[in-house]
Amino acid sequence: MFYKICKIICWILGHIAYRFEVTGKENIPEEGAFLLCSNHIHAFDPIVVSMFTKRVPRFMAKKELFTKGFGNWFFNSYGAYPIDRSAAVDMQAYRTTMDILKNGQGVVLFSQGTRMEGFDNAKAGVAMFALKSGAPIIPVGVNASYKFFSKIKINYGEAISMEEFAGQKVKTELVEKVMAIVVERVTALASSPAIK
Repeated sequence: MFYKICKIICWILGHIAYRFEVTGKENIPEEGAFLLCSNHIHAFDPIVVSMFTKRVPRFMAKKELFTKGFGNWFFNSYGAYPIDRSAAVDMQAYRTTMDILKNGQGVVLFSQGTRMEGFDNAKAGVAMFALKSGAPIIPVGVNASYKFFSKIKINYGEAISMEEFAGQKVKTELVEKVMAIVVERVTALASSPAIK
């Protein structure tokens, strides 16, 4: 309920402050698990990326956002859960993600781990989660300056299915192969002309 209320408020405020150009919403599955993987250029990215899906996704977010009382309550209520970015592998975040996917829900991931231009240095966690769970990856490209009254372009790409990799051992080479596809797709979706 809290998420839906926030989404309505964000929708209203977002359409007052910005102009949106959205393509590919139909690529988000109406049921079943999925991993939505986007580039990350602004703090508002999680809001705008999830604003146009009918699903209620969960969000992986840095643990620093959960340290204070209000922040901890807000992000938990919004469907976020923490990850320790300083750890080589955060097993709690890993288990939480796999449980969410096992239950047929969606997870939003920003594979860069922090806000930055480009997508070449994206971390491979999304590929590992997809291979382990069999959930498709929905690549997303966001292009925006986030200046008031400017346009925000959000492109949802076609799902990257894990069917062709089913039954294969999840080794480094396979994870890197899948991640290379993700990087190529997200980069292409985010590289629309400059926003004014």
